[in-house]
Amino acid sequence: MAWRICALSMFANRVSIGRYHLSTTATLENVVERSDFFDIFMKDQRPSPSTLDYFSSFLWTRKFVEDEAYKAIPFFSRHLNERTGENRFFAETVNSNTTVSHLLALQVQDLKTPGLISHSRRRQLNLTPDLTTQHELICLMSLGKGLDSHPSIVHGGFQAVIFDEIMRNLILLHNNNACEPGPRDLHFTVNMNISYAAPVTTPGIFLVRSNLVRREGRKWFTKAEIVNSDDKILTSAESIWVTAKKP
Repeated sequence: MAWRICALSMFANRVSIGRYHLSTTATLENVVERSDFFDIFMKDQRPSPSTLDYFSSFLWTRKFVEDEAYKAIPFFSRHLNERTGENRFFAETVNSNTTVSHLLALQVQDLKTPGLISHSRRRQLNLTPDLTTQHELICLMSLGKGLDSHPSIVHGGFQAVIFDEIMRNLILLHNNNACEPGPRDLHFTVNMNISYAAPVTTPGIFLVRSNLVRREGRKWFTKAEIVNSDDKILTSAESIWVTAKKP
């Protein structure tokens, strides 16, 4: 199949509506199957200026927007591919003023992707997560009452969706560093363990932070947590992803 970069001209701009924005971007329709699709996406897209303004208007979130250790990046899951339907749930279904009205992703400037290790080698090294490591990908999210299960509390299942999406985007960032020219890698969740410590209440703004713990063969081990403005951990998760075998 011939790949044509001129397909980038097909992209539409995001439209701001009220206090939230809807993505009308037909993301990388003709290059999405290439291994470098995410690199092209990152270079082509920008975070919404209205979202940057929104999170800059609150004292506790402004410090993350202005932190020079991070840079604002587009969040892939908020961009719908109209041709394939990829990302429809997070880009369309829960992109409204009553669900996830604003979302800002911030990547650590110096993102280092760990090398692959084997399972036997990991046992020899007795590797454990470094709790002092700077969070690699963080997201500020404004969550509305359309996500409630119990009154004014975000559904626990949707919190799992939040974790799944930030971990996916984290893996895409790392995979973009490590991939070789060829077809696109596909990654799937195989396991997730969640601990609910305190309610995630609505309406409210929260920080979701994540890290890649290690890579083992085709497996990716990730962790993430949802915290409030007081830096209290409300919910945490650990997940295992696998890169699908290529034909």
